[in-house]
Amino acid sequence: MMNKRKAFTLMEIIIAMALIAVVILSIFMINKNANETSMDAYYEMLAFSLAREPIEIYRGFGYETLSKINKDNSLALPQYPIGKLTPIVFDPLQSNKGIQYPPDAERFQRLIELNEDISRNNQKYISIRVTVMPLGLTKADIWLSRKSIILDSNIMESSKW
Repeated sequence: MMNKRKAFTLMEIIIAMALIAVVILSIFMINKNANETSMDAYYEMLAFSLAREPIEIYRGFGYETLSKINKDNSLALPQYPIGKLTPIVFDPLQSNKGIQYPPDAERFQRLIELNEDISRNNQKYISIRVTVMPLGLTKADIWLSRKSIILDSNIMESSKW
């Protein structure tokens, strides 16, 4: 007598469902990690851009002007105040006037600091430090893996011949 099997047993169905569940869960986890990495990279790139901007503008002023601004912060540009933690403002009505930020820039705040010092070889320089951090509990704070982005740059006094 030959007994032919025509259906799956309950145990085989449960094992197949468990394997399918593991595969689907793995796919969801890969997707979740990719999304987190992508959002972290986006907000980190935005924070670096917001930090580079005042450095480039103040570097263009040169050492002498930065030395005056360092002594009197009221001489600083109003968009880039020195020594104050200020939020980045997104204003779509100002798009034709100066620098326009993307809407996500509103989720950050920026601190610009100037410090005058002398190097080991007695060369005067001004250090510009810009710290960009998420503003409160926002998407940037949730997705960004770092607590803050800090960029430094030094402007040397020109040598006198």
